[in-house]
Amino acid sequence: MIVLPTLPLRNPNITNVYVKQIFTPDQCEQILKSAKKDDWKAGKIGGYGGKGQFSTIATVRSMTQQRLRVRSDGFPLNVIAFEVSNFNSQGFSFDLSGFVSDDEPWLMRYEGAKEDHYDWHIDVGPAANASRKLGFTVQLSLPEDYDGGDLEFMNVNTKHLDLRALGSLIVFPAFRTHRVSPVTRGVRHCAVGWVHGPCFR
Repeated sequence: MIVLPTLPLRNPNITNVYVKQIFTPDQCEQILKSAKKDDWKAGKIGGYGGKGQFSTIATVRSMTQQRLRVRSDGFPLNVIAFEVSNFNSQGFSFDLSGFVSDDEPWLMRYEGAKEDHYDWHIDVGPAANASRKLGFTVQLSLPEDYDGGDLEFMNVNTKHLDLRALGSLIVFPAFRTHRVSPVTRGVRHCAVGWVHGPCFR
């Protein structure tokens, strides 16, 4: 007779997507003003097609990005870290280490003139991506400033308007499949990053 192991403790919140408005319009403007005009570079993809290196594949990902600048007082990353920690305590219960120096957060820009987008993907992968546990996005554009450009999650019911609200923080497991649909008008700005931790086990 085969004896099966005891059922593990199952967390019903492990695949949740959390949304909360955490930044004021003025704070969003401060974050955007920290961007350097000449620092925008094409976004790359890590590990696409089984490759370990990062590469530019416009049919999969078309947008520009630059490192998110953090002030000496920690803003805006300290505010994001506090809220991500709360969401983790309330739901995910992942073992987290925090932000890491070789996978810093980004400011991202999606332009309607180029129909910028990012096709369906997950945020875990090879190299620095391997220890990602939670991903986050902060909306930095007013919803009426652009069409399309929606952050969408596969098989998750989320309120469309909440995800587009200025100053909203969206937190999700790094293994949750998601995309940014093509921007068809205007420009969408956001801040994106990841919280790392030891391997899932």
